[in-house]
Amino acid sequence: MTLKVGIFGAGHGGVTAAADLTKKGYTVTLYQSPDSKSDLSKLSESNEIILNGEPVKIHAFTRDVKEAVSGQDVLMLAIPAPAVEKVAENIGPHIEDGQHIYINSASAMCSIRFRNVMDKLGIDKDIKVGESMSLTYASRYNAETNEANLIGYNKYNLFAAYPAKDTDEMLEVLGGMYDFVKADTIIEVTLNNGNPESHPGPSILNAGRIDYAGDSFYLYKEGITEHTVNVVHKIDEERQEICRKLGYDAVDKSARSVRSGYFEEGKPLLKQFNESPMLRDILGPTHLENRYITEDVESGLVLWASIGDAVGVETPVMDAVITLTGVLLERDYFKIGLTLDKLGIEIKDAEELNQVMTG
Repeated sequence: MTLKVGIFGAGHGGVTAAADLTKKGYTVTLYQSPDSKSDLSKLSESNEIILNGEPVKIHAFTRDVKEAVSGQDVLMLAIPAPAVEKVAENIGPHIEDGQHIYINSASAMCSIRFRNVMDKLGIDKDIKVGESMSLTYASRYNAETNEANLIGYNKYNLFAAYPAKDTDEMLEVLGGMYDFVKADTIIEVTLNNGNPESHPGPSILNAGRIDYAGDSFYLYKEGITEHTVNVVHKIDEERQEICRKLGYDAVDKSARSVRSGYFEEGKPLLKQFNESPMLRDILGPTHLENRYITEDVESGLVLWASIGDAVGVETPVMDAVITLTGVLLERDYFKIGLTLDKLGIEIKDAEELNQVMTG
């Protein structure tokens, strides 16, 4: 049976996923929010996407949320992590029993956040919800030319459901789409999201360069230098210690990115960033109100530091980057950022946190 997939989020990842999964034989409906400012008129007129030079005709493109949800086997949310609650509120009233909700994003405890919205809305459906470590693709989409460039796949993408008892069933359903690696819980998935350690520190240390000429700034090959890479190393060390405390594998940034296909083996971390075939030619951030900074602090570093606090791991470098980002952007990220408390999780130690995630 051909699975029906509704994709929510018509950005780089969502459009690429729509074309890629269609080529793999799935029946795909791509949803664009009416609030979106992106002009997808070329795509909507033909239901066609140019994927790496090849025209791919998807099943449907819609701005009607009920149409996008109805009858689908899988609902994929290819969205920024901070948008999870808003999207959940939008699609929640239309969700049907038996659907599998896959959050294809930079992991930030998105599955529990989705379920929290369902509970808040009083929606009781027999659904499964899970998330991957990161977006399944390195990709870019140009709406003006309607061309999607699939640069590569994430080759080692951790996945877990919330609660974790649903992980095996979700992997059985999603396994034909992508090659996932089973994680113990969504906490492990979240702690292996590579963005919070790679993006905010080097970005804010290049704030002057970004403010002055951000339209020509390339973080990976220009902004990560012999000095700024030290911040990445230190944040990674703190993250690894949290993983150890929780009983997860503590794999360093370099090794994790090599196995995911983003870095080349046998080089120091600095050269791996600067020379990555997958990342080096990605422009940006072009301004400080960019997801590399705002999202990866608010939904990334603040959450990691919160987990560290809960299990007794100090995170001074994470805290410093969070503080300095708040100074630059004139907001208190410790106050507005995502924490375990805001997720409704109150625990005494690492063992209790893992028990909550297992269900």
